[in-house]
Amino acid sequence: MGEKITERLSDAELDIMRTLWSAGLPLKASEIVRLLSGKYSWKTPTAHVILNRLCDKGYVNADRSGYSHKFYPVITEEAYFASQSTRLVRRTGRSIRDMVASLIDTDEITDDDIIALSDMLDKKRTEIENRKQGGENG
Repeated sequence: MGEKITERLSDAELDIMRTLWSAGLPLKASEIVRLLSGKYSWKTPTAHVILNRLCDKGYVNADRSGYSHKFYPVITEEAYFASQSTRLVRRTGRSIRDMVASLIDTDEITDDDIIALSDMLDKKRTEIENRKQGGENG
């Protein structure tokens, strides 16, 4: 997937993207409206407007071969959230360490979060060490 992520999505756009990511297959606008009916009281044309905006931004593409267009994400969920995290760090002028520290200081963090973060940091440390060793040997 070509994943050039340039701008933040609105809440409605993000909800559509989450719907497309979780579906794992292309969806018609009417299907998206149905799946988001608990949160939005959209009609299909409203979803089309937002989907076309997502297409213009390069986040979504459409299979226009049939009568009903089917929409699918062009970027992954992971790539979007990684770009937004990096964007937040840049925008606030804070370091990644500061951002993580502020998240840890909240009451929202769980034991499972701490274990997962520790595992991620260990994995990243190993990757960095392996890169350094590869650079010294090559």
